[in-house]
Amino acid sequence: MEQVLDSQAPARSGRRTYLVDRPFQVKYTLLLAAIGAAVSGLIGSLSYLAHAELARELESAFARSGAAVPEEVKLQLSAAGATVLYLAAGAAVLSAILLGLFGVLLTHRVAGPVWVMSRYVAALAKGRYPAMRPLRRTDELRDLFDGFRGAVETVRQREVEEADQLERALSALGPLSGNPDADQAMAALRAMRDRKRAATDQG
Repeated sequence: MEQVLDSQAPARSGRRTYLVDRPFQVKYTLLLAAIGAAVSGLIGSLSYLAHAELARELESAFARSGAAVPEEVKLQLSAAGATVLYLAAGAAVLSAILLGLFGVLLTHRVAGPVWVMSRYVAALAKGRYPAMRPLRRTDELRDLFDGFRGAVETVRQREVEEADQLERALSALGPLSGNPDADQAMAALRAMRDRKRAATDQG
């Protein structure tokens, strides 16, 4: 996919555009980021709860011995709890960012081929058979795209053959030129031949 129809997105500036289908890609990228943040947040919460349980057990141990928890130990426990919370928040944010970037790359490999096929379909709708090249090795949906490309090429080749048959029919009808009915039929055949030639010309 090196040129306009064969790229993942318009490349006027020479830079690759990763968001070729913005609604689709943003939706699933945010979903991945949210899952990453939720998982990291859950792990962080469990770690903080474990730390809080440890602090309670330590306070209970001091209480059973009839002694108060030293102020220095309280400060250390508080600092450790704050550290756990900061690490949990940082891990959640980092996970969201990393999974968000991964989501953009992953959805690009799906949205890119779909975008390319939509451009080819648009060209077909306008009566043209575009020159189709294979996807990149890193793209998804390659089997689907290859099947689509094969089907389009089969139909295009059939159009080429029909244009050749019309050409031969026009040559055979040449001697009838001058007859109004024959001239009208030949004009219709000639228009059909030219339309098929124009549609299948990939030059």
